[in-house]
Amino acid sequence: MNPAGTQLSSLEDDSAKPLARVIDPDEGLATATGDGPDASSANSGPAGQPLEATAPVAIAVAQPGVTGELKLVPGPAALAVGSLNLPVVELEEPDLELSMVVRLSVKRAFDVLLSLTALLLLSPVLIAIATLIKLSDGGPIFFVQRRVGLRGQTFRMLKFRSMVVQAERLRPKLQICNESNGPVFKMRLDPRVTAIGRFIRRYSLDELPQLLNILCGDMSVVGPRPSLPSEVLSYQDWQFRRFVVRPGLTCLWQARPDRYEVSFDEWMQLDLRYVDEWSLRLDFNLILRTFAIVFAGTGT
Repeated sequence: MNPAGTQLSSLEDDSAKPLARVIDPDEGLATATGDGPDASSANSGPAGQPLEATAPVAIAVAQPGVTGELKLVPGPAALAVGSLNLPVVELEEPDLELSMVVRLSVKRAFDVLLSLTALLLLSPVLIAIATLIKLSDGGPIFFVQRRVGLRGQTFRMLKFRSMVVQAERLRPKLQICNESNGPVFKMRLDPRVTAIGRFIRRYSLDELPQLLNILCGDMSVVGPRPSLPSEVLSYQDWQFRRFVVRPGLTCLWQARPDRYEVSFDEWMQLDLRYVDEWSLRLDFNLILRTFAIVFAGTGT
């Protein structure tokens, strides 16, 4: 199938004949919190019977490795898709050196200062984007999605809405066009993206509301990109260690001009490299590299 030739009209062509369907994990998670338009009916089967599916919990449990290194392994419990009461990851806190505590405090202070300054300086841009999105189709300005962050805790990540209102419901029909070889969904010529959405995604302006997530402490300026709970369900054991740090607005993967050619496993390896090699100098370097990527307009 040619992604560029996929039309939204063909994706919405099932209205004449109702069909039984399985709820997509992301859709179930969205409707469980009332984010979707049909929150009352999306989790029900025939005659109002509750529709429920079980899957491994999207969390990790910390265990000390052979070398004393903290590593994360998947928890064995089960969770009904649609429930967002994910248990908090239980970490055995390592003894941090005073220098590391100071550097982590500086990192958090920098996150607060940078996010607050950026929100103030970019407020005219934020208001302009919000106005254009609202005027384009009258839909919501923000796209709010549950993501997995530090220690496996979930939080509500903000984005400017760059797709049509029913984008999440249309995604299963586009799965055949997925250009990623892992659990994430990536499609460069996604037909769900609006005209304004194409522009703000090209320059990563749709990510700016995450400055609020940074200010609230859910995210950091630099760190692994936050994952969907449904993606975490497919993680291998070694990939769970990325949750020992806060997710970020940018990361080693995000700062690469060829990031869309990077395989999913390579992406995860880059995240673990950041966990192992983190320093304030690395953060500043990645921020500068991200600016170059953003101004080049390589987003999709």
